[in-house]
Amino acid sequence: MKKLQLKIPFVFLLLLLFARLPANNPDSLRRVLMERQGAGRLPVLLQLCDTQLKGQLSNAEAKGFAEEIIRLSTAARDTAARIEGCLCIAMNQDKSSDAADTPKWLAEAQALSARRPDLLVKTLYKWADYYYEMGQMDSSLVYLTRALKISQSNGLASEQVRLLSRLAKIYGNLGEAALADSLGRRSFFYCRSVQDSAMAYSRWAIVQEDLGHPDEALRAFLAAYRINKKLGNNILATFNLQQAASILRDEGQYEQAIRYLEESIQLSQNAGSLAGLASAYNALGALYTVQHSYEKALAYFRLALSMKKDIGSPKKVLNTIVNMADVYVRTAQYDSCLALCREYLPLSRKIEHKIAESNLAFLGSISAAKTGRTVLARQYLASGEQVIARMKARQEMPDVYQLAAKSHAALGNFEKAYQYQALFQALQDSIFNAEKSRIISEMETRFETGKKEQQITTLGKENELNNARIANARIRQWALLICLALVGLFTFFLWRNAAGRKRLNTALAKTNAELNLKNTEVQTLLREIHHRVKNNLQIISSLLRMQSRRTSDENTLEALRTGQARIRSMALLHQRLYQGEQLKDIPMQAYLTELSESLLDAYRIDEDRVHFHTEIDDFDLDVDTAIPLGLIANELITNSLKHAFPEERSGGIRLALKKTAAGFDLEVSDNGIGMKLTNGKPAAHRSSFGLELVESLAQKLNGQLVFSNGQGAKTVLIAHVPATPEPTPA
Repeated sequence: MKKLQLKIPFVFLLLLLFARLPANNPDSLRRVLMERQGAGRLPVLLQLCDTQLKGQLSNAEAKGFAEEIIRLSTAARDTAARIEGCLCIAMNQDKSSDAADTPKWLAEAQALSARRPDLLVKTLYKWADYYYEMGQMDSSLVYLTRALKISQSNGLASEQVRLLSRLAKIYGNLGEAALADSLGRRSFFYCRSVQDSAMAYSRWAIVQEDLGHPDEALRAFLAAYRINKKLGNNILATFNLQQAASILRDEGQYEQAIRYLEESIQLSQNAGSLAGLASAYNALGALYTVQHSYEKALAYFRLALSMKKDIGSPKKVLNTIVNMADVYVRTAQYDSCLALCREYLPLSRKIEHKIAESNLAFLGSISAAKTGRTVLARQYLASGEQVIARMKARQEMPDVYQLAAKSHAALGNFEKAYQYQALFQALQDSIFNAEKSRIISEMETRFETGKKEQQITTLGKENELNNARIANARIRQWALLICLALVGLFTFFLWRNAAGRKRLNTALAKTNAELNLKNTEVQTLLREIHHRVKNNLQIISSLLRMQSRRTSDENTLEALRTGQARIRSMALLHQRLYQGEQLKDIPMQAYLTELSESLLDAYRIDEDRVHFHTEIDDFDLDVDTAIPLGLIANELITNSLKHAFPEERSGGIRLALKKTAAGFDLEVSDNGIGMKLTNGKPAAHRSSFGLELVESLAQKLNGQLVFSNGQGAKTVLIAHVPATPEPTPA
């Protein structure tokens, strides 16, 4: 123990002396650094090189800080600080440069951290990052797998969250969705802090996007954004917000996407994050490209490119270059496109960025053909087709095939263009059919659910028979005891009775064990049914969402969204059933809270504009009561969200559920524009299916609806359905 105490790093003592250093603020840290001399500079330098400040410092500045860390840590014989210096200098280089010596510094850090599992895992993770940036996914997976084994054997739970999430991301990029999904789910089990949860949500969202579940991905990204924003992690919050914006862009919700990106720009500026700003500008360029605002798109792409060059990430630079080349072709600026292709095609080959290489080659071919440079166009075309032969990621191929078709068409090779267009269409159909088959496969589980219900019925009958046998056995036992009491003088019969009782008790114990086993099986099957029902409802929701993407009529879109919300309310209820200890009763406080949060996310309501307040008593209701109550709450909240605050007005919505002697009272009110009432009922209720549904469900609950206007609209349901009684202590 004494030996361990003597080996406390010198830098740790310095950190104790200067514990009040401002965190995550490079300007403040620079000022403090100017006031320090000698070894006193080391703690400040370590904070400046911390990963939280990545993107807030230029490569050159970070490299200078890292070199000073290495000098000071060598003088102080502080191995841990030297490892951090090596990692900092390794990760803040332009990896595309021939002068980059990243592997040298990573190798030194790995050698120094051989006996420090936490630092060794960190170093291996940096190796994986390096190979990921260079496009060498297999090598990245090798280092991540090794780091995961070390973190598991040393109980480093937070590191396991990070490693599993990164593995899930890479396997998702490689098209192995099932494995990515499994690893992403597994990462949540190792969360030990809110920071861990934020990371798990963020990486989980990426996996859900790869699986084709944009709604799930959007909710996960927004959950990670909220956590990071509350923690003050603006850099991470910015990333999550930008990913949410890209999903909204793909779904055609441009205004909300722009608002998210503008907020991410503000957060990046507050944090001084170059990487966050570059990413936001690139995303805005992509959004304006979709809207055909090409001048705006190019302006934002140029801003992003200048920042990405300063950061020194070749893969990110190439992504923006491809976007710019695409806009140049769209706007017939072919010479500008060719200039980009000449400059950046060699870089894409060097780091094995196949998507960038193929896109630049085909865009260059189109530009050369349009400007009459046929020989150059064919050279670019041949280069692009060579890349196609090396590409494996199936999801990336459709766009590449389409570009290849356009390149051949530009050169007049219409037969070849048709072949590539046919490949594009076939692969598109294949991907769509694969997704459709997956959904159909999940729906077939309904039939399996029916079989399991029959099994449950059979088990129930067997339980009844077993209970009857137990009752008969007990009757026989008592009769035998009475007879033995009458002939108690006969020892022989007493002995036989004792032996008989022993055998009977053994049989009863065996029967009870079998009953317990069967009861456990029944509970398991019931949970499975609720799980399957929840999944089936989610499938229906997904089908409605897919249909909404193919519909442009606003009334039809609104009807589909409303249907999704109703289905989601029932899916949440079944999720509560199979996750809870009770298989019959629903905890209303948790259920209604989660239902209201899902509606806010579904309608993309800004929390700063519309505040949501709940007052829900903590009690349970059986499922037959909870379903109509949940649907009523869903309809009333949805009505307030859609109609109470037009023209971006701000306000609040209140949801209250109070337990009464006769049953319960449900109240949904808002301080919006109110609603027109005729004879105590909404004037439009006859033409509104939602209000008709509310009235029908209220009758089912033996309840009375009261509509009123005050400082807004207010609806109260007075239900005479008794709540589930609390269990009486034994």
